[in-house]
Amino acid sequence: MIGTSLPPSMLMESPVTEADKMLLDAYGGHMALLRALKDMGVDSVELRTVRPDTPRSTTAACAADVLGCGLRLTIHATLTETDGAGFFGPLMPALEQIPREYGPVPLTVHSLRTGSEPLDQANTVRMLRLLSDYACERGLNVVFALENNRIHRSGLSIMDCHGVEATVREADRSNVGVCFDFGHLYSNFLAFPECTPFLPSEWFLKRAVHTHIHGVANTTHYPPTEDNLPLGDYLRHLIAAGYRGVFNLELECGRYWRDIDPREGHEMAVRTLRRHLAALEGQKTETDRQSME
Repeated sequence: MIGTSLPPSMLMESPVTEADKMLLDAYGGHMALLRALKDMGVDSVELRTVRPDTPRSTTAACAADVLGCGLRLTIHATLTETDGAGFFGPLMPALEQIPREYGPVPLTVHSLRTGSEPLDQANTVRMLRLLSDYACERGLNVVFALENNRIHRSGLSIMDCHGVEATVREADRSNVGVCFDFGHLYSNFLAFPECTPFLPSEWFLKRAVHTHIHGVANTTHYPPTEDNLPLGDYLRHLIAAGYRGVFNLELECGRYWRDIDPREGHEMAVRTLRRHLAALEGQKTETDRQSME
């Protein structure tokens, strides 16, 4: 299942950046964009990002339009020091519209970040436990996905794959997994290979419940190509570990619009991802055939 991230502002026809406006205008509005994504083979949209101050009416309208176009919905939320009602308040108008048969809805979050990593890790564990328990007590059909992020100096960090794994292990909740961000891992590997393995651990891969896929070209969130992301390697290992969730493209056209037309960037990314997934499926089919002979 292929997904792509879109900001709520774009789906409300109020793009924040000139690049987002270019993308919206290229399709003739957000509904035409959603229908075009569906026609391209995109199955899901991630609302990126729903913040504590996002109006409930915005979340409701975005969800209705995405689901109305036959697409599924995931959410990139914001982890803050709040209670369950505060966190889920802006999310509920979307969650209430998603059919339960779609399965648990991934809610991607970043670790808390104040500057003290030991304190941030402890507080992130505490908040993940609090929110996961809140969701379970109320029967909310969600799963939390803690995302690996970029690091800015050599050494282990709560933001890298190792740190995310440690946090999720300590949180110890069945509805808390990881979001495998391909671009962030590759960016860290390029910048700090001495402390960044090419691949996450097998445990990390098996605990993945969502993905963010983007290329690295001086900065992150570019359309992935053969030159800026080892996409095939990451996909192959993740699928081999049992992943069956959304392969979600997380592009920011504001980062590449001077090099690549925003519409072409999105469509190129979808084609690239579809090609890699089809190739891996073809390899699996051939392997299965040979094993039956």
